[in-house]
Amino acid sequence: MLSSPEVQRDLGRLTGREHDLLVVGGGIYGAAAAWDASQRGLAVALVEAGDFGSGTSWNSLKTIHGGLRHLPRADLSSLREGSRERAALLRIAPELVRPLPFLLPLYGHGLHGREAMAAALLAADLLSAGGGDGLPPSHRIPRSRVLSAQEVRARAPGIDAARLTGGASWTDAQVESSERLLMGFLHAAAGAGAALASRVETTELRRRHGRVVGALARDREGGEALEVRSRMVLSAGGPWNDRIAASAGIAMRPTPLLSALNLVLRRRLVDVEALGGRGDGRYLFMVPWRDRCIVGTGYEPAGSPSADGGIEALLAEANRAFPWAGIERNDVSLVHRGFVPGHGGAAGLLARGRVVDHEAEGGLPGLCSVRSAKYTAARASAEAAIDLVVRRLGRRSAPCRTATTPLPRARTLAGTLEERARIAAREEMALHLTDAVLRRLDLGTAGAAARDDVNAVALAMATELGWDAARIEREQAALGAAYRPDGSVRDDGPLPPATK
Repeated sequence: MLSSPEVQRDLGRLTGREHDLLVVGGGIYGAAAAWDASQRGLAVALVEAGDFGSGTSWNSLKTIHGGLRHLPRADLSSLREGSRERAALLRIAPELVRPLPFLLPLYGHGLHGREAMAAALLAADLLSAGGGDGLPPSHRIPRSRVLSAQEVRARAPGIDAARLTGGASWTDAQVESSERLLMGFLHAAAGAGAALASRVETTELRRRHGRVVGALARDREGGEALEVRSRMVLSAGGPWNDRIAASAGIAMRPTPLLSALNLVLRRRLVDVEALGGRGDGRYLFMVPWRDRCIVGTGYEPAGSPSADGGIEALLAEANRAFPWAGIERNDVSLVHRGFVPGHGGAAGLLARGRVVDHEAEGGLPGLCSVRSAKYTAARASAEAAIDLVVRRLGRRSAPCRTATTPLPRARTLAGTLEERARIAAREEMALHLTDAVLRRLDLGTAGAAARDDVNAVALAMATELGWDAARIEREQAALGAAYRPDGSVRDDGPLPPATK
C-alpha cells in the first residue's frame, strides 16, 4: 500500500490492525528494516522509545567505510559487504553520501609499512571491483594507490617525517548528515505504507500460545497504554535488545557493550581528505566535516566507564596520533557517544552485525533481532533480517530492492529556518524542540545552536503544534539540559543497564 511519504504519528493506525511485522527501534537499523519490509509488500509498524535516531545512531564519525579495516583479519566477506554497502548508499542517497579521500602516512617496512599496505590496497581494489557500476562519475570510487614520502609530506605538511616511507591513499565515503539519511529511510517506509511512531516505548513483548504476537507499549507523550499486534517482531533496539528479549521471557547472556566516542572539534585541522594516525596500537582518523572536523573513534567498556566517559583518554590518544595538531579540551565543541556491541574489552569491537532467529536459537517463534555493528552495514543487515521474516511468515514477497531504489527525501531540507522547522514538525514527527534542533535541522549537531536560531525554531514549531509561551519555555529548557557538562548530548531517558 502506497501512502504519503510524510512521517506522521497516528497511534490509531498503529494499534488498529494486525501488522505483518513490528520493528522495535527507530535508529538506522530499524529504519532500514522498516523500509525494506514495507517495500516488499509487508504491513509494517515501527515504534521508537525516544526520537528517531537519538541513540547510538547519533554517534557517528560521518564516514561510510568500504571495509579496508577488515583485511588485517583476512575477513574478506566483511570487506566485500563494506564496499557493496558503500556503493549502495552512494547510489540511493547521492545528495548526502559522497566520496571522501583518505590518507594514511606509513612508517618503516613492517606490518604497518609501505609494502604491506600496498598489498592490502591492491586486494581491496580487486575484491570491490564492479561494486560501483552505474554510479555517476562524481560518485565513483577511484583506485587506491601508495604515495611516496614526498607526496605525503606535500599533502599533510605537519606530520612526523621521521621514518616516513610513504602513504596509503584510498577513497571511502562521507555522509553529510547521518540524521537526514535516517529520515530518508523513514520517509520511504512511510510512503510504502509503514505506520511509524516515535516516543512509544515497548514495555513487554506479547505472547500467545508460545509465540510472540506483538508488543505492549506506552505512549511517552500522553501516557496511554498501547497494544501493537503483529505476526512477527524484529528487535532493532541496539543496546536495548537484551532488555526487549527479556520481556518475552528469553534468558540470554548479556551482550557486552562498549561506549563509543567521537569528538567534534571547532577547528578544521584537515581540509579535503581524512587523515589517519596511529594511536595506542590502532588507527584514529581525523575527518573534515563542514567547517570543523571529527576525531575518533574511542572505545571503553560500558560497564566500567572512566570518570569522564573516556574523553581525556581519547584526547591523549589523538595527540599521540596527530601530535602536530595540538588538540586541547576546549577545542571540543561536541562529544558523540553511543553504545555498540563488543566482546567485553575496548579492543573487542564486534566486527559484523548478526541476525538472530529466536525460533531456531531459543524456541520462541515470532521474534528475531538484529545486532548492530556499523552504520554502514544497516541496509545489508536489514535485508538479511527481512529475508528471515519473509521465510518465517511463509509469504511470497517482492525481492529486496533497497540497494538500488533511490531515497528521494534523503537530503537536507530547503527553505528558511522557520519553513524547515515547520516541515520538521508537520512532516517528520519532530514532537519536541530537541527533535528538530538535534536531528532534523542540523543546528545542534556540531555543538549548542545559536540562541536566535533556537528561538526561531521554537516559535515556528509553536505555530505548527499549538504551543503556548509556557510550553516554549519548557522546550527550550529541555534542549539546554540535553547538552551535558562533558559536551555530550542525551535527552531520551535512561541508559541501558551496565554490562560486565
